[in-house]
Amino acid sequence: MTNIQSFYLDHGYVVVPGLFAKERLDEVFADIDRIFRQQAERYGINLSTGSGLDGFSHMVTALFKANQGAYLAAAKLAQYTISLHRLSLSDEILLVLAKLGLEFPAVSTRQVLHFMADALRIEGGYHKTPPHQDWRSVQGSLDSIGVWVPFQDVNRKNYPLEVIPGSHRLGLLPSTEDPFGHRVAQGTIDETTFVAIEMSKGDALFFSNFLVHRTGEKGGATVRVAASFRFNNAAEPTFIARTYPNPYIYRSDMRLLFEGFPKQADVATTFSTKKI
Repeated sequence: MTNIQSFYLDHGYVVVPGLFAKERLDEVFADIDRIFRQQAERYGINLSTGSGLDGFSHMVTALFKANQGAYLAAAKLAQYTISLHRLSLSDEILLVLAKLGLEFPAVSTRQVLHFMADALRIEGGYHKTPPHQDWRSVQGSLDSIGVWVPFQDVNRKNYPLEVIPGSHRLGLLPSTEDPFGHRVAQGTIDETTFVAIEMSKGDALFFSNFLVHRTGEKGGATVRVAASFRFNNAAEPTFIARTYPNPYIYRSDMRLLFEGFPKQADVATTFSTKKI
């Protein structure tokens, strides 16, 4: 049994330092930036406010103020970029999953991007995730694993992930409804035992879907961007016995979202100007 696996089994999580080259994350982030930038241009937002996270933060918060629907649509589409898909299925991640004992990894949910900043609070929604366990929403293999990858250094002052070490051994805890969707029931855990996970760009956090975790309390103006991926073990006995349960519902709304679009002329123009 490797040291990484021993720590993981004892604590319910492990940080793998420097798993990704910073340049690799920059490539993914460039696609995220482009999607938001295209919407920001529609609303005449000043895009010459600097590069990197500062410029991105200004652009995203300005778009949020200009049109919250456009911000949410950009945040949603950014989760479907090819570069993010490739990162989630990279050899780096798959090798660590194997070391942690995931014999037959299978993707359990789509990739998720997390954008956190004080200015991005949505009225009537949730801002920070409350204490929760991912297994309740996934209901997959007992050894299912989540992977959390920040696109910048994360410390106690910019919304770190906070965990309760060893809480995975408590099994599935009682849960109550929450604007986030669900949270561990009040009084079930000792919230003074949360530990903030400080990470450098390129690090990756692997954690059990039974580990109790939440978003850290402190943040600021700079948008903290992170991705998370989830994996089941398709060879885990109870997962097989329960016939591979999947509680997620995926279906299309067949109504036209923009009535009257596209017209035949729109389609004809697209194919007449397409360059191969």
